[in-house]
Amino acid sequence: MKKGIFVLLIGVFLLIGISKIGHQLKTTWDTHQRLYAGLLENIAKQQASVAELQARIDATEAKAVLSDHDRWLIAHLGKVRDGQAKLLQGLQAQSQHFFRPLYRTWFGNGFMLVIFALTAAMAVLGKPGRLSKEEQDWLQRPPHEISDLRVDPGARRGQLAPHGSASNFITVRLKPRNAHQLGIVRSRTLTAMGLAFLLAPQGGLLFDLFTLADTLLHTNTSFFELPWNTLSNSLMVSIPFAIVGLYLLFNTGHDVRIDRREQVIDLGDRTLPFRDVESLQLNQILATGERTYPNSQIQLNLNNGECLSLMNHAGDDAMYVDLVRLARFMGKPVALER
Repeated sequence: MKKGIFVLLIGVFLLIGISKIGHQLKTTWDTHQRLYAGLLENIAKQQASVAELQARIDATEAKAVLSDHDRWLIAHLGKVRDGQAKLLQGLQAQSQHFFRPLYRTWFGNGFMLVIFALTAAMAVLGKPGRLSKEEQDWLQRPPHEISDLRVDPGARRGQLAPHGSASNFITVRLKPRNAHQLGIVRSRTLTAMGLAFLLAPQGGLLFDLFTLADTLLHTNTSFFELPWNTLSNSLMVSIPFAIVGLYLLFNTGHDVRIDRREQVIDLGDRTLPFRDVESLQLNQILATGERTYPNSQIQLNLNNGECLSLMNHAGDDAMYVDLVRLARFMGKPVALER
């Protein structure tokens, strides 16, 4: 019943949203059509005016004898004609690209919606909290019944390691790379976020690049008269979002490697031998950043008294089974609370 109401409300919301978007598109298109019709009417008037001035000039020049007034009139009408001809040329150039800003807006927004829809589907279908059968079995068993897991409540330390960025969803998982290595990999949710930031704002930039290339290849516009200002404005929007997207995709802990053959934990900026790790523990913390979220954390307790955070996020079950996997893989005692 609750699920049906939830689906119904989402459906109504989507229908209202689509209706409003359709109405706004129609209104915008009708407005531009009226403006374009006015522009064409103005062009027609200017063409008639230029033709009339030219006819008066031709009639005056056709006289057998030209007086001083005739010569002055020809020069005056010529200047007026040239001015109106220049104005007409500008109006005609405007008419050729009249709908381009509208098309750019529609293409950019449509591109953004498609990217958001694809990345949202990727995040939802990816099911970052989905556990394997083995991991589900670990969740259902008491810790002391899990094979090859050394549970030692006395290994817990009161000192908490400094945590990473706060998160309200599962950002990373600990997965086998091969029989001898574990690695921290991004969740699909985080990958989808990175791709959304990287790609969604690029629709306007793609349209501007296409327009620039088309203008360069099919018109006599010089290189320096191309619409560089529009392109630079698009880059000012695209570059910051691309930086955020690349950060999410390439700076989210996936360089961490735990190698059982070499007996080391490679943290990227630091390498720890297994022998330096005394124990592991699972912490429940309040991770702070721009906001505060309850997070689970895997903590490495070193022999020298130092405590390091391996990873933290909001997925309690995922963090628990990842710690079980790590403790069994390294053969280290672990302090668990379930």
